Amino acid sequence: MSKPTTALLFLIAAFSYFLFSPSPKPHYYHTLFLSSPFSDNASIASNLRTLTRRPHVAGSLANAEAASHVLSSFASSSLKSHLVAYKVSLTYPVHRSLSLLKASSSKPIITFSLEQEHLGDNPYADEVTPTFHAYAKSGDVSGPAAYANYGRVEDFLGLNVSGAVVVARYGEIYRGDIVRNAYEAGAVGVVIYTDERDYGGGDECFPESRWMPPSGVQVGTVYNGLGDPTTPGWASVDGCERVSEEGVELRGDSPGIPSLPISAADAEVILKSVVGGVGPGPGILNLSYVGKSVIAEIENVIGVIEGEEEPDR
Repeated sequence: MSKPTTALLFLIAAFSYFLFSPSPKPHYYHTLFLSSPFSDNASIASNLRTLTRRPHVAGSLANAEAASHVLSSFASSSLKSHLVAYKVSLTYPVHRSLSLLKASSSKPIITFSLEQEHLGDNPYADEVTPTFHAYAKSGDVSGPAAYANYGRVEDFLGLNVSGAVVVARYGEIYRGDIVRNAYEAGAVGVVIYTDERDYGGGDECFPESRWMPPSGVQVGTVYNGLGDPTTPGWASVDGCERVSEEGVELRGDSPGIPSLPISAADAEVILKSVVGGVGPGPGILNLSYVGKSVIAEIENVIGVIEGEEEPDR
């Protein structure tokens, strides 16, 4: 075969390959998740407002509805999505009270309402759960108020809090560690507040700005373990084995003393009754908390973006 004929056949074969070979894999699926709807501030703000407008404490109907909303949003954005349900041990407040006994005052006993002021347009105000610490120990304790800054180990050095109710502020360590450190230092209870120095406030606060208002309270868990306390190390699926309440306490991850989250405004009143701003006392705090444990359903919303080269990974 002559060289011109060979060259012509090669060109025909090459042309046929490019003409009839499969087209490159489209990149639409992956570029979708880099597009503006996923990173645009307007869509982020809209989702945030939708999910935070109504209280949805774990285990509630509102929480299930929030999960359904997220699932629907994922699906509408071409994410392969599904729900995974778990039956977990949750705690809710039954009773809370906090009062201050001042040694020399025209009003010797101050009882705190422990209520947050409703600010702005809030059609779901009646659904707000009373402020509490999840998995907090139930109990009724009294003791002189003692200020322990952030509640770190070093904050208790040289401070006698034996038999006291510690007043600490959020900001440097996990709240569960604050309660644990106070317990190990000999305290009988803890109240934790949101300090204006760390979270702003004063005249510039929500809803006019992002800062926590004086009556605002930061809530959350004080459990020092991971996941469901009754299923340490395995999934909380329906019908699974569970550790008893006594077994949970023996593990050492549950708080040893009662605690409550309080507002900056309430903390200011308490700290004015403390000698030298540290104490303990002479102001006496009476803290009472009763919680209940239930097994309730929560749901994880799973959305999957498959890898282009190794989708199974």
